[in-house]
Amino acid sequence: MNAAVTDSGAVFPAAGLYVASLLANFFEAGWAIQVLVGDASRAQYEASRLARPAVEQHLRTMTRSAQALPPAVRERMPKVDWQSWEELGALLPPRDEAARTMVWAVIDAWLPSAGRELRLYRRQLPWLWRFKI
Repeated sequence: MNAAVTDSGAVFPAAGLYVASLLANFFEAGWAIQVLVGDASRAQYEASRLARPAVEQHLRTMTRSAQALPPAVRERMPKVDWQSWEELGALLPPRDEAARTMVWAVIDAWLPSAGRELRLYRRQLPWLWRFKI
């Protein structure tokens, strides 16, 4: 069994390189989106032929990472709505106004709060973020 020892000494299954990689992928993709979008308005974002496809690719990375995270890890970080991040994948690429509105809500509201929570969890649960075998 693949296991890691937490800071409290408890054994936690399914940690190590796999979980650290998924968390890093999720976090870094979110950061890249924030850099790409910057302070652009929704209209500016949607008009961008360069940023929009890149943002959608980063959102796919986030949805796949959320899907792949073991349930025990997701349970340790309940303030991140992992289920909604998973479900976002069905809207990519956004093909109608409802999907485009949802993607903008993700960029504008979900992303900053998920980033804040993950930074807190990284301080609280550093062993989940360590790249160890």
